Amino acid sequence: MATDKPKVTPKKGAVERRDGYVNLVNKYGTPQDNSTAYTFQRDGMIPDILLSEHYEQNGMFSKIIDAPAEEALKHGFELDGELPEAEELLADALDALDWEQKAATAIKWARLYGGAIIVMFINDGGGIDEPLNRNAIQGIDEIRVYERAIVQADWEAALYGEPQYYSVSSYSGYFRVHASRCLVFKNGTLPEYTVNPQYRFWGLPEYLRIKRELQECSTAHGLGVKLLDRSVQAIYSMKGLAQLLSTEDGEDKVLKRLALIDKARGILSSIAIDSDGENYDFKSIPFSGVKDIIDTTCNMLSAVTSIPQTVLFGRSPAGMNATGVGDLENYYNLVERIQKIMLYGNLKMLSDIIFRAALATGDVDERPLVKLKFKQLWSLSETEQAIVEQTRAATSLTKAQTAQMYIDMGAIDPSEIRKGLANNGEFEIEKLLDDLPEADLMSGWEDEPLEQEQVEEAESEEEQGGENNYENITTNTGQQRETMV
Repeated sequence: MATDKPKVTPKKGAVERRDGYVNLVNKYGTPQDNSTAYTFQRDGMIPDILLSEHYEQNGMFSKIIDAPAEEALKHGFELDGELPEAEELLADALDALDWEQKAATAIKWARLYGGAIIVMFINDGGGIDEPLNRNAIQGIDEIRVYERAIVQADWEAALYGEPQYYSVSSYSGYFRVHASRCLVFKNGTLPEYTVNPQYRFWGLPEYLRIKRELQECSTAHGLGVKLLDRSVQAIYSMKGLAQLLSTEDGEDKVLKRLALIDKARGILSSIAIDSDGENYDFKSIPFSGVKDIIDTTCNMLSAVTSIPQTVLFGRSPAGMNATGVGDLENYYNLVERIQKIMLYGNLKMLSDIIFRAALATGDVDERPLVKLKFKQLWSLSETEQAIVEQTRAATSLTKAQTAQMYIDMGAIDPSEIRKGLANNGEFEIEKLLDDLPEADLMSGWEDEPLEQEQVEEAESEEEQGGENNYENITTNTGQQRETMV
C-alpha cells in the first residue's frame, strides 16, 4: 500500500529557491553573498568650475578633450562636384573668419561642458536679438565662441522644443542673441527622462563618463612611481633591543642610533655598525604584476574615451603582429561622429550665409547649391599608395582589353571610347553600351531578309541532303549484313 510522502514546509525566515546554484561554504547564492551587495549609484552634480580646473591642470584630461576636436578639422573638407570658384570663395571667407580655430574651440568646449555656441555677427540690417533676415544679408563680420557654462537657453520663448534666444554672460558683457544667429554645438543627445536636467538640451560633459577610469589611471601611474621609494626596505637589528626599549630613555637612544645610521648612509654612502650585536640589511620588494595593473587602467581609459593608446599615451601597439589599425579605425569613427553631429550642419548653415553675402556683393552671379564632403581621415603610407596605384593600373588594363574585344566584335566604335575618355578621363563599357541607340546596338545581330531565289535554293539543298542521307543509310545497312554473313 502506497503511502503519501510528508510535505516538507520551509522554516520561517528561510530562503526558498526554485533554481540556480547555492554554495553554503562561501555563501554564494544566499542572502549573505557579498556580490549581491553591489548597487549602482550615480555621481552627484559636477560644478563647471571643477571641469575648468581639471582641463587646466590635468594634462591627460585636456588631451582627451582636445585630440578629437583637432582631428575633426585637421584634414578639412571639399565641395562635392566641380565647383572650383565656389570652393575658393568659401575657403577665403572661412579663413577670414578663422573658422578652423573657432570651430575646434567650440568642439572642445562642447566636450568639456556639454555644449557651446558660435555667435555670428551678420550684417543684415537687424539687431543681434532679432531674427536673421536671410534675404538682406550683406556680409558677416566675425564669429565668437561661448561655452555652455556662460550661456543660458531661454525656454520661455521656445518653439518646437528649441529655444529661440540665448543669454550670454561673458567677461566682455551680457547680451541676448537670437537662435538664428547662432551655431549650436551639442555633445551627444540625452533622453528627456535624464537625471541631469541641466544637460538635457546640450549633452553630457565627457568628464562624467570617464571620471572613474581617469582617476584610476592617474593614481595607478602616480602610485607606481611611489613604489620606488619602498622598493628596498632597510632592516636594522640590535642585540637586546626589546630590553633597551623597556627603559626610560631607551626609545630615544634607538631613534638616535637609527638617525645616525641614515645620516651616514646618505652623506658618506656607507654605515658603521658594531660587529657584535648589530646588523643592517636590505630587503627588495618585487614589482611583479604592477605593470599589468597599470596597463589595465590604460586600457579601460582608452576604451571609454574611444581614443587609442597610440594617440593618448604615445605608445606603440603591443602584442604579436600588432599594427594598431583596428584602434585607429575606432578613433576615426569617433571623429566622423563629431563631424556629422557638430560640424556638418553648422558648416552648411555658415556656407549658405557666406554665399548669400557674396551674391549681395556681386562676387557670384547666383547662389550655388553645394554639398559638403569631409576629406578622408586615413592617410595612406607610400607602400599602401603604391598598392592602390598598381590595382588601378591593373583595372585600367582590364578595361582596355575588354574595350578592344568589343571593338573587334563590332559592338562599339573606337569613337565611343574616345568620347568617354574626353568626358571624365575614363570609360565604362556598360555605360557606353547603355548610351548606344537600340538600332545601332542590334544592327550586327539582325539578319537581312532573304530573297525568293535564296529561299528556293535553300529548300532544294535540304531535299537533296535528305536523299543523300537515305542512300548512305541503305549502303551502310547492306555492308553490315554482308559482314554478319
